[in-house]
Amino acid sequence: MRNISLRLGISFLLCLFFSPLFAQTYDKENDNQIGDTAINFSFVNENGVQDLYSLIEEKSTNVLVVFYSPECEDCQALKKKMSKSKKLNSLIEENKLTILAVAPEVEEKLWQEHKSQVPDNWINSYCEDCTPITKSYIWTVPTLFLISKDKIILNRDFKHRERNKYN
Repeated sequence: MRNISLRLGISFLLCLFFSPLFAQTYDKENDNQIGDTAINFSFVNENGVQDLYSLIEEKSTNVLVVFYSPECEDCQALKKKMSKSKKLNSLIEENKLTILAVAPEVEEKLWQEHKSQVPDNWINSYCEDCTPITKSYIWTVPTLFLISKDKIILNRDFKHRERNKYN
């Protein structure tokens, strides 16, 4: 009986101290730093549900992730400027870059109504489970992350770090 109690006690302590190592935790301050492996997330587009890692493997290119809101004026201006960039369009045409536009915490209906605002040569999407995005990637929109074909964060850009609904 004493042996069983001792084993249960040790098992409890191991679970208590080591379970955080196995569970995915999200920390916007420390996640997705330049040089880190990007945290994977799922998104929904015309082809159904996909995730960042499978997109990178499928395209075998660097991926520029643009987090946006369909109703955000700064996001509209950024998308317009980017869509006119000869350099970006050239990289897309040469299969050296994929642009993934993700609208977090947006209903499918709103996304559908505004999807024409995203250039045709981008992958336009929204998310259903936004936890990895809102807890690890974005302070606000628009936010950009350049992720290598090896899933490493190459660069990231936040417009500002004001407190908002993503904090």
